[in-house]
Amino acid sequence: MATISASSSLDVHGIVSQLMQIEQRPLQSIQTTISGIQTKLSAWGKLQSAMSSFQDAARALTRADTWNAGKASSSDEAALLATAGSGAVPGGYSIDVSRLASRQTVASGAFGDAAAIVGGGTLRIRMGSLDEAGTAFTPDASRSFDIDIADGASLADIRNAINAAGAGISASLVADGTGQRLMLRSTDSGASQAFAISVEDLDGADTDATGLSALAFDPAAAAGSGRNLQLTQSAQDALVTVNGLQVSAAGNRLEGVIENVTLELRRVTTAPVEVDVRSDAASLRTSIDKFVKAYNELNTLIASQTAYNAETKVAGTLQGNQAVTRIQQQLREMMRGTVGSDQPNTLNALGIEFQRDGSLSIKDAKLNEALASPSTLKNFFAATDSDPDKQGMAQRLVTRLGDMLAADGTLGNATDALKARQRSAEQQQERLNARINSIEQRLLRQYTTLDANLAQLQGSLANMQSLIGSASVNRNGN
Repeated sequence: MATISASSSLDVHGIVSQLMQIEQRPLQSIQTTISGIQTKLSAWGKLQSAMSSFQDAARALTRADTWNAGKASSSDEAALLATAGSGAVPGGYSIDVSRLASRQTVASGAFGDAAAIVGGGTLRIRMGSLDEAGTAFTPDASRSFDIDIADGASLADIRNAINAAGAGISASLVADGTGQRLMLRSTDSGASQAFAISVEDLDGADTDATGLSALAFDPAAAAGSGRNLQLTQSAQDALVTVNGLQVSAAGNRLEGVIENVTLELRRVTTAPVEVDVRSDAASLRTSIDKFVKAYNELNTLIASQTAYNAETKVAGTLQGNQAVTRIQQQLREMMRGTVGSDQPNTLNALGIEFQRDGSLSIKDAKLNEALASPSTLKNFFAATDSDPDKQGMAQRLVTRLGDMLAADGTLGNATDALKARQRSAEQQQERLNARINSIEQRLLRQYTTLDANLAQLQGSLANMQSLIGSASVNRNGN
């Protein structure tokens, strides 16, 4: 008996998947193109960053504070510390410190502890000045403060009230072995920061040594009768002599006595302290080193991005790109140029020399010689003029790099063109994706229908086989 064999169901998804691999080949090509564009955009981004860093380093060499950096030294830093700022004028100074500025300090008698009850009333604090003898007080009418103290206030309560008042003095508790003493100190130093304290005591006696009046301090009064606090330190100005000129100051940090130099007084001197102010060659060298380093990093980046390795046959991302080549050539031409007619007027003459690979190398002996004349070096790098040819090297570079980095400059145009290509490729990718999805859905429908038809045919074939088999059995049986 002949037998008809029915095939199994179709692998619809497998068939469609294989067909779609062919359809997706153009999409893979577009994706490769987009990936390449993104790689180039990344390379341009690195180049932009390196150029910006080089521009920043060049800009630093155009700033006045770079060239005005000074350095001050003191022959006795334990007595006098000198710090030079931008614009310090080189020179030597002989300084004597006759007196340090101080803050007035007074202390109360001993109390049992911080919780000891003192009393209440009003403390009237007047700021002013006190004579050297410590007995004649001249008040400043504009600086008078009243502090109300509650009845039954403790020593700690009074300390807190004074500190909260902002009256120009601070209060603290000091234990000296005999008990707790209230110590009052002017907030600032200087002869004009002295103070006197009068009291309106709730017990009716304003000058005795009991109750709140125990804190009265009238320098002209008798001890125990209004002068009830002990003067432990007087408020006074610092007194120094600079090259024979006597100068007084309210604090121990003197600014402006020597132009753009800060003097910090630390102790009274017994012999003159010599202060030497000069240009800070180390700071200038650091700025120049950063300039050279930034250029070399840019040069290395350009070399790696434009190189071609003949052995591996691998090219840099921007290999053959004329825009990058022009950037490199223009910068090298500018940096090999001259500035003015005075010597030294080239980077090479300053000891900053080009090497065979296009990098810069510093010859210390030459550069150190140039650093000894900061004004000449400043003119080479930072000279300003409406005529670009008369501008300093750093000024020229800042301007040229600014043009290259501008939105409509070399980098902007290059990246804009790449971004436009990327957008176009992405749009093409979107259209192709939509087309592929449409094809895939159509194929799935077609093969699903085919599979259903085959399944129906299989059923029909099975029925036919059954009928044929039955007829054969019947004939054999007869």
